[in-house]
Parts: sequence; structure tokens; C-alpha cells
Amino acid sequence: MSDESKEEIERKKLLWRCRRGTKELDLILASFVTENYADLKETEKADFNLLLDTQDPVLTEWLCFDVEPSSDLKEIVDTIRFFGTEKSSL
Repeated sequence: MSDESKEEIERKKLLWRCRRGTKELDLILASFVTENYADLKETEKADFNLLLDTQDPVLTEWLCFDVEPSSDLKEIVDTIRFFGTEKSSL
């Protein structure tokens, strides 16, 4: 039996799911999980997991080209976008 916590196992699974078809998405999503996921509300975590089911071309439009996402994922996309703008302004 491993000594890893449930949260650590969940984080590792999420990081694996963040591996996408492009380096840009890999960096955006994995950085977000590493730095912000633990602080999200349960509803935001559920939305993030739903977001990971989205096809890469759509995710790229939403996260890299500011195309508006579907209304049910708008809040989590905006959170990730804000995270990205904060990081790039440092």
C-alpha cells in the first residue's frame, strides 16, 4: 500500500489527463493544476474535470484564442485564463 494521500493521487491523475496534443495546452493545464487546483471549490473541480473531456482544438480556441466557451464551462475557462494572464504579467 502506498503512503500517498488521496489528494496526491487525484493530482497525479489530473496531470496525466492534462497531457494533450499540443505543448501549449500541456503547459496551461498542468500549470493550472499544479498551482491552483487544490484551492478550487468542489464545483470548480467538477467543471475542470468536465473541461478535460473537451477536444483539443476546442480547448485551444477557448484557452489560447479567447473564443467564448459553452456557458456551463465559462467560469472555469475564465479562471484558467485569469491564471494565465497573472503568470504572464509577472
